[in-house]
Amino acid sequence: MSNRKNSQRLFLKSALAIAVAASANTTVAQINSDDQLLEEVVTIGTRKEGLSPEETLSPIDVMGGSELGQQASFNLTDSLTKVAPSLNTQRFPIADGTAFVRPVTLRNLSPDHTLVTVNGTRRHRSALVNLQLAPLGTTNQGSQGVDFSAFPSAAIKRVEVLRDGASAQYGSDAIAGVVNLVLNDSNEGFSLAAQYGEYSEGDGERSMVSANFGLPLTENGFINTTVEYSASDITSRGTPRPDAASVGDIVGDSNVPYNGFGQRWGDPDIEALKLFVNAGIDINETTEIYGNFSYLDNETLSGFFYRTPVLPNAADQQNIAARTTLQIDADGDGLPDNASADIVNSIVNQGLNPADYLTADSNSPSGFVLRNPIHELFPGGYSPLFGANISDYGVVLGAKGEFNPNLTWDVRVRSAENEVEYVLQQSINPSLGRLSPTSFKPGTLTQEETGLNADFVKTWDDSPLNLGFGFEWREESYKIGAGDAASIQAGPTTTIFGLGSDGFQGFPVESAGTFDSESYAVYVDAETDLTDQLSGAVALRYEDFEEFGSTLDWKISGRFEFTEQFAVRATANTGFRAPTPGQVNTLNVTTTSDSSGNLIPSGTYPVNHPIAVALGAQNLTPEESTSYTIGFVYTPGDSTTITMDFYDITIEDRIALQNFTIGDAELAQLQAAGIPNASLLQGSNGNFFVNGFESNVSGIDLNIHSSFELGDGRLDVDFRHNYNQQDVSDIKPGTINNGRVFDLENQVPEHNSVLSFNYTQDIFEGLLRVNRYGDWKSTGGLFGPGDGSDVFSYGSAVLVDLEARVVFDDKYTVAIGGENIFDEYPDREGNGVLNFLGQQHAITSPFGFNGAFWYMRVSADF
Repeated sequence: MSNRKNSQRLFLKSALAIAVAASANTTVAQINSDDQLLEEVVTIGTRKEGLSPEETLSPIDVMGGSELGQQASFNLTDSLTKVAPSLNTQRFPIADGTAFVRPVTLRNLSPDHTLVTVNGTRRHRSALVNLQLAPLGTTNQGSQGVDFSAFPSAAIKRVEVLRDGASAQYGSDAIAGVVNLVLNDSNEGFSLAAQYGEYSEGDGERSMVSANFGLPLTENGFINTTVEYSASDITSRGTPRPDAASVGDIVGDSNVPYNGFGQRWGDPDIEALKLFVNAGIDINETTEIYGNFSYLDNETLSGFFYRTPVLPNAADQQNIAARTTLQIDADGDGLPDNASADIVNSIVNQGLNPADYLTADSNSPSGFVLRNPIHELFPGGYSPLFGANISDYGVVLGAKGEFNPNLTWDVRVRSAENEVEYVLQQSINPSLGRLSPTSFKPGTLTQEETGLNADFVKTWDDSPLNLGFGFEWREESYKIGAGDAASIQAGPTTTIFGLGSDGFQGFPVESAGTFDSESYAVYVDAETDLTDQLSGAVALRYEDFEEFGSTLDWKISGRFEFTEQFAVRATANTGFRAPTPGQVNTLNVTTTSDSSGNLIPSGTYPVNHPIAVALGAQNLTPEESTSYTIGFVYTPGDSTTITMDFYDITIEDRIALQNFTIGDAELAQLQAAGIPNASLLQGSNGNFFVNGFESNVSGIDLNIHSSFELGDGRLDVDFRHNYNQQDVSDIKPGTINNGRVFDLENQVPEHNSVLSFNYTQDIFEGLLRVNRYGDWKSTGGLFGPGDGSDVFSYGSAVLVDLEARVVFDDKYTVAIGGENIFDEYPDREGNGVLNFLGQQHAITSPFGFNGAFWYMRVSADF
C-alpha cells in the first residue's frame, strides 16, 4: 500500500502546484453571493413541511456542507465534532477496530444511542462491535454504531442534528437524538478539490482528491455524484518503552520495531475510496422516484503492543524476559526450561519434527528446551500490525407523491452491507513454531440490513392539524466469518506457547454463522397549532422485535410564542434501544495489558456461549429511556438567533461489558461446566454483555448565531456551548466496576465550546475557529486496579483553527490553513503503566494528541 500511496501523493503535490499556478494567472472576479446560502428548512424532528430550526418544537442544529468541507479533516467523524460541541469523538491508537472505525457520541451517551439517517432514511451500522475496555473505549464500549467516515464531505448539502429523544418518531436507537445527512441534490455544475497537509512534527501526511458533479435527469430530475479518494499516514507521539530501549542497546535499535520505540502511539495508516450518488425524477405532476447509492473501500493498518525477544545471553534475559510465545523460563534464570519427554514424543507421534517447534539442546534430558525456534525472525522482538479491509455499500430506492393536495405518501426500501475483514501482520501463531506464517486473516464481520418504510402525511384545509402515520419493517443480519487456518490452529505446542495468531486470535469455526433480527413498527405523529401562539405535538410508536418482544413509546412536544422574537419549547418522551445481533452474538479474543504491563488474552463471548453461561450470563433486554427538554428561542433581529435548551435523559438497563479475570474460582466453574481446555483460560480476561446499570445525563446546549456587515464584507459569528453531566446508578452486582463508573461520569469534559468567525469580502474569505475543551478525569481502566482509586486529572485546552481563502475568476479557490495552530497537547498521561508502554499524553484526550496540522487546498467550481 505504501508504494501506491507515495506515487499518489507525488501526483497530489504536483496537482496542487499546477492549480496554484493556474489560479495566479486567472482574472480576479466577484464571488457569487448565492454560493454560501443555506436552506434553513429542516426535514427531521417534524413531519410538518417548511419549518426552520427556530420554529420546530424540538432543538435542531443545522450545519451547511461548507462548514464541514472547509476544514483540515475531510473525515466527517472529525469535521462534524469540530463544529458541534454536543458531539464527541476520541482517538484510541491501540484499540483493535475502534482505532479505525472511530465512534461518534451525542451528549456523552453510547454511539448507538444516536440514530443516523440519510435523507431521512435509517443508515446501516458498521459491522464493528466496540469491545475495548476502559480507558480505550469507556463511552464506546459495547456499542455498534454508524461509520461516519464513509461520507465524503462534497456529497453533503447540510447536516441536521436533532438534540432530543425521538424513538416515538423514528424507532430504536434515537435516545440521544438523530443526525440526518441531507445529500447534495444539485442538477448542474462540476467541482474538483485537492488537499494536502501534514502535522508540524513532520508526519501524518493527509491527502485528498474529490469531485462532485450534478446532471439533469431529463427536464424533471437530477443525478448528483461525488467521488473522493483520501489517504492518511501514521503519526507517532510516544516515547521508547524502557524494555524496548534496553533491547535496542543490546541488539541495536534497527532490530527493534519502530527503530527502538517498540510500539507506536498514534493514528493508523488509512487509504479510502468513497462514492455517493443521489438522484430523483418527477415521473408526473404528483409522483417522484428517487434513490441514493453509497460505496466505501477502506484499507487501514494500525499497531499493537510490543513483544520482547529472546536475547543473546542469560543475564540479559533475566532483566528482560522474553514474551512467553517465544520462550518459557519459569524459574527466571534467563534460560529456557527443559521440554518434557512427553511433549517431544507427542510431536514425534504426530509425524512432526520437534525441531520445528522447540529448540534442540543437548543439556536437556529430552534433547529440547522450551524456546520457540521462530524467535530467530525477531531478534529485537515484534509488534504486530492490525488492520482491516472495510467495504461498505448502501442502496435506497423509493417513490413519493400525493394522492391529493392533503394526503402525501413516501414508500422506500433499503439494502446495505458493511464488511470488516481483519488483517494481522508481523505476528505469529506460536503453537506452529518456525512453520508459522507472519501474516493472518483472523476473520470477517458483516452487517447486513434491509428495510421497508411507508410514510403518510394528512393535512386539512380548514385545520392546522398535520397528521403523520406509517409503517416500518427492518431485518438485521450479523455474520461472523471464521479466520484462516493459521489464525486459529492449535499446533503441538499449544499448551506451552499458546494458540492462534498472537494479538488477535482468529474467529473459531464454531463461532462462525449468521444471526438475524427482525422487527416491525407502526406510528402516528400529530402536530398542530392549538392557538396563534401555542403549538403542540403527540407521537406514538409501537414496535415489535422478534427476540425482545414489543414496546410502546410516546412523545409530547409544545412551543409557546410569547412574541415574534421569543418562544419557549419543551418535550417529554420515552425511548428504547434493542440489542443488535452483533452485540448478542459477537465473539472476540485479543490481547491486552494488565496493570503491570503484562500481555494477557482478553475474550468477549456471546451471552449464550458455554463459557459465558458457565460464568452467569443472562439474555439481554432492551435499554429504555425517559427524556425531557425545555428551552427558549430568541431572535432579537433578522441577523441574530439565540437558543438555549436544558435536557435530562435517564436510561435503564444500559448494556455494558461485564469483565473480570478468570481466577481459581472462575476456573472451577468452567471445569464444572465441562469447558474443554478450561485451564488455558486461567489468568485471562473474560467478558460478556449484560444489562448492567442506569445512567442519567443532563445538561444545557447554548447556541448564538449572528451576522454583521463589517467593512465591505460580511462576518458570521457562531457560538455553541454544551454542558453535560452523567450520573451512574442502580449497578447490578458483579457487572461494571467502580473504575468504569468513574470514567463514565468524568472521562468526557463537562464543558465544550466552539466559537467561529467566518468572514467574506470580495475575493477573500477567512475562518477562525476556537474550540475549548473543559477539564476531565479518568482512571487507568484495565491498566489500573479497577476500584476507582487511581484517578488522574487533566486540564482544559483551547485549540485554534485558521483558514484563509482567495477566490479567482469566480471559479477557483486556494485555501491555506492550520488546525490547532498553537500546537496544543493534552496534559501528560497520568497512568504509570501507560507511561511505561510509551504513551506520553492523556490517552483519553477529547482532541487527540497529534499537535498542529497545516494544509493547503485548491478547488474549482464550474
